[in-house]
Amino acid sequence: MHKSKFTFIRYSNCWEDTHVLLAALNIQSGETGISVASAGDNTFAMLLKHPKRIYAFDVNETQLFCCELKMQAFRYLEYEEMLTLLGVCTGNRISLYRKISCYLSYQAKKYFDAHTELIESGIIHVGKFERYFRIFRNAMIPLVATKERFRCFVKIKDMERQKQFFRQYINTHRLHLLFRIYFGYRVMGKLGRDSSFYRYVTDKESSGTDIQKRFEYGISHTLNADNPYINYIVLGRYTKRSLPIYLRKENFETIRENLDRLILVHSDLMSLDVREIDFANLSDIFEYMSADEFRQNEKVLRNMMRPNGRIAYWNMQNRRYLNEHQFRYDAETSEQLFEVNQSWFYRDFRLYRRKTCNE
Repeated sequence: MHKSKFTFIRYSNCWEDTHVLLAALNIQSGETGISVASAGDNTFAMLLKHPKRIYAFDVNETQLFCCELKMQAFRYLEYEEMLTLLGVCTGNRISLYRKISCYLSYQAKKYFDAHTELIESGIIHVGKFERYFRIFRNAMIPLVATKERFRCFVKIKDMERQKQFFRQYINTHRLHLLFRIYFGYRVMGKLGRDSSFYRYVTDKESSGTDIQKRFEYGISHTLNADNPYINYIVLGRYTKRSLPIYLRKENFETIRENLDRLILVHSDLMSLDVREIDFANLSDIFEYMSADEFRQNEKVLRNMMRPNGRIAYWNMQNRRYLNEHQFRYDAETSEQLFEVNQSWFYRDFRLYRRKTCNE
């Protein structure tokens, strides 16, 4: 892809369900893994399992700058200060940034020094995908129902009441039209992701309708009040009850203590020079590849994984499935976890294990 596509922060937050990922990978103390860096949220949460090492890689260097900023906030700020700098709480973010900027790498410091508006806004609010949801929240939601009605919707703590509220106040023809248009590949490709990301998707015309169906399924199986993703989309922030795992107070010290186990790598999967890997969080990176590129990445993945090493990834609109002659698909676990997935963008969730020589 063109270099210009990787000169800004695309994602300020991770949008794959952390609970699902941690349950699937079942990371054991002392294991070594790889993880798509993105905004760092899920990789930080994996540190709670005390791995020996995690190589967090990303082809977009600005995503690594985002991760690095969060890492140094964990290292050198107190919990409430960290929440303030990242954008969860209000406060003087520039003064907090000055406390940690000297600990950033030269390139990361240069980037944020030149873009202090990102610091002032709070790093969790500045990604292209987050701006896409801001437009949705401010301009699109009022076309369906009042903002106050949506705010009530995401605070509901009872599943039956949640489903009833949706049927009565939210589930209208306007909502269906909004999903088809705003979450269709043309608008999402331009405002949220990138049009090139749909290059290898064969059924992209149905993307908006597909996401609508996933949303309706999701709110029938998970509580809104506990869901960080829908809270952020509707409210533009996390509530105390819906904080992502890596931002919860009880996890702060453990993540801080384990940060030295995390290595940031500017690379794609093909170029990642690691071996003997026990677990892999691959986000949805196969979504953007041709079938031939996918098979090439599959070979590289097989060579770097230990026998029985676990691999977790998501399909959003595309369909990418590892070769079952070399990888064993755990259908039962994948399907069970996907049923309680709180992030409703994805088509499916896949958990594989690399087969042993005897299989």
